Amino acid sequence: MNQTIASKVTLEDVLRLVLPLDTVVVGDPAGKLINWVSILTELIQIEDQVHPGDIVIMPEAVQQHANLSELTECLETIATLASALLAFYPFPDDVNEVATGRDLPIVTVLGKSTLREVHQGIAGLLVNRQKQIDERGLQLYRRLTEMSREGQGIAEMTDVMSKLSQRIVAVQDKRLDIMALSYPPEYETELDRIKLALSHKEGLPKLLHNRKAAAHTPQSYWQQFFSIDDLKMARLISPIISGDRARGYVSVVGPHDELDMLDKLTAQYGAAACALEMAKVKAISEAKKELRGNFLEGLLAGTLPEPEIQRLSSRLDHESGVPHVVLTFAWADEEHPSLRRLETPLNALLSNHGHPTLTHNYGNEHICVFLAMDENEQDFGAALSLADQLRQTLLSEFPDNRMLCGLSGPAAGLEEWPEVHKQAMQAMILADRLKVETAVDYNHVGVYQLLLELEALPAVQRYSERIIGSLVEYDAMHNSNLIQTLSAYFGNRGNISQTSDMLFIHRNTLLYRLDRIKTLTGQDLDDADERLALHLSLKVWQIQSGSQTADES
Repeated sequence: MNQTIASKVTLEDVLRLVLPLDTVVVGDPAGKLINWVSILTELIQIEDQVHPGDIVIMPEAVQQHANLSELTECLETIATLASALLAFYPFPDDVNEVATGRDLPIVTVLGKSTLREVHQGIAGLLVNRQKQIDERGLQLYRRLTEMSREGQGIAEMTDVMSKLSQRIVAVQDKRLDIMALSYPPEYETELDRIKLALSHKEGLPKLLHNRKAAAHTPQSYWQQFFSIDDLKMARLISPIISGDRARGYVSVVGPHDELDMLDKLTAQYGAAACALEMAKVKAISEAKKELRGNFLEGLLAGTLPEPEIQRLSSRLDHESGVPHVVLTFAWADEEHPSLRRLETPLNALLSNHGHPTLTHNYGNEHICVFLAMDENEQDFGAALSLADQLRQTLLSEFPDNRMLCGLSGPAAGLEEWPEVHKQAMQAMILADRLKVETAVDYNHVGVYQLLLELEALPAVQRYSERIIGSLVEYDAMHNSNLIQTLSAYFGNRGNISQTSDMLFIHRNTLLYRLDRIKTLTGQDLDDADERLALHLSLKVWQIQSGSQTADES
């Protein structure tokens, strides 16, 4: 990076380092060297007031009291000496045309800047360039923090950084997704390729791959070079530090041989201001999240009366008046990653899902997703697809852990969310009990809906144990498989041929096993009532023991 102080000051330097961002330039400022700054006190004896290479400031009073003829004549003389003319009000088009024809740029400073401030700023730049660069950086930081206080946001702040530096400025989050991007018009055709170059994680400086390490390094910016076709580009990248880690990055991008100290300060101060903005946004988000969470906890617990539900529904910041599918996600194993490790990829998937969704960490036990249904009500397919995508994502990162998912719905309104959430939870419990890898839809679990409600009753447990317990004990003692046989028999609707084929055993062997089951349980498979009792007892045992069985495969 070029950190030497240039011995010459150009009009472009004055525009970047001194004048307000909304300054208007008529004519081409490129290549105009500035030797000094002079103030035009009157429109006579101009040769005595202006020296070659000056930037001439025309005070408001002088400009306002001159007629068109006087201004045009004055301009002809100034153009032979000065490098540029600076005024505080726009000139008439006729005057601008004369200036353009004489290759004299006219700079119009709008807003609240005074003649004294402009004069001091240009003189300061000519006397001490580094001091003016530092001051410009501080001006930028003050401007950005003021914008944050006023709630203008990251996009507007990025626009100011780009206008000041005349570079491409990108603000990215921790995943390198671009949050805001501003750029000079001449880079528009290269924009897609530049965005692609910024999006590769492997392109980050090595130290920034660890976000915690990035937060504690004394280095505040990095320079990187890259090429886009015949363009040799570079970027200055500075991490956005909030708390104990980097939350994102500010990149200032331009031609590799033109990035200067102002660009460095833009990256540094821009990152510092963005850190304040992101911390503010996060604090507001956390406060809203807490209010939303408190409301959801009360709603799903069924403790809120309907008038209270309607009064507090705005806390959701979500369109709750349409039908919703409810999904629940959790880890299956006792030893498992935190719910946060499940929530992060889920939120990433939801950001690209295309459906309005609301997520909630319920008591740090499971994650709820409330997914709005569209008009064609195909959202059960969308919900199942979402669950499968999440399972595949987690499988690659946590191959030794299982994810559970249950879903139910539709819930027509908020008052139905508690019941549908409970159903999704029951479906998730069933997925755990039966070792099901995919999402379980409560609407398609059949008789298990009833059994999930009844299985905790002592009488039901005793009944199932009395009927099935003898088979479990027999299998354990004789290393046999009567439970598997019975499950396959029911799964094939009592068809002897299909069941024997499924179990790869002879028909007579199957009949012998069924007779043994009848003897041990005391239930006659030819009697409809006793066959039903045996089947229901088997299903209760399956739920309680967590056995994936042939009739559910």
